[in-house]
Amino acid sequence: MALNLLALKALIFLASQNGFTGMVRISTPNLARVLGTSQQSASRILIRLEKEQLIERRNVGRIGYARITSKGYRQLVDLYSDLRLVVERPLDFVIEGKVFSGLGEGAYYVSLPGYRQQFREKLGFDPYPGTLNVRLLTVDAITNRRLLEKLADVRIEGFRNGARTYGGLKAITGTFNDSELCAILFIERSHYGEDVIEVISPVYLRGKYGLRDGDKVRVRVTLPRERVSQERVDEEGAAAISANG
Repeated sequence: MALNLLALKALIFLASQNGFTGMVRISTPNLARVLGTSQQSASRILIRLEKEQLIERRNVGRIGYARITSKGYRQLVDLYSDLRLVVERPLDFVIEGKVFSGLGEGAYYVSLPGYRQQFREKLGFDPYPGTLNVRLLTVDAITNRRLLEKLADVRIEGFRNGARTYGGLKAITGTFNDSELCAILFIERSHYGEDVIEVISPVYLRGKYGLRDGDKVRVRVTLPRERVSQERVDEEGAAAISANG
């Protein structure tokens, strides 16, 4: 019989008290506090765990003790294995949209030595001189774009070329249509809003994939889960600091 959340939490609590290796003292009032439930519910949980042969219980006078059985241990190991598959699996951020023609400035900017050399060094490829403009179609795509802009870890520095100053940008690598290496650029002085991404790649994407304006395309970025979790922790910490003055 499948255990409910409170029963699993009780089993985990016993494990945290070294209930694998021997009997540990346990009382329904203490277990109720740990689980955030009533003493009656805590008592029923212990009875059920014992009935399912996941724990053994013993009373010495008025003091109760319990330990996790080998069956209970296997239950926790199976749970841990299942959770690892979920928690440690990389996260996929998918952005879908339609190709459209931009202002025609991408080729100029990507070709500038001040940018191009940094693309080679920091992204690991020499980009085709131009950007592919993709207009995002859904709220999910725009949300993923916002998250990826925060997670983008490649900084392309701005520079001065004679009398003109060129702004900086951030980038993050991914795959185009699940097959081609690419990078999304997050440009500080962009003409576009959050519903657009600009993509560069070592190849001419329009030519290789026969793309025309209005064609749907997909960019996928895969990141380690802990990196995304840390970004959320940092955001929550910053928000807490701001809220507390």
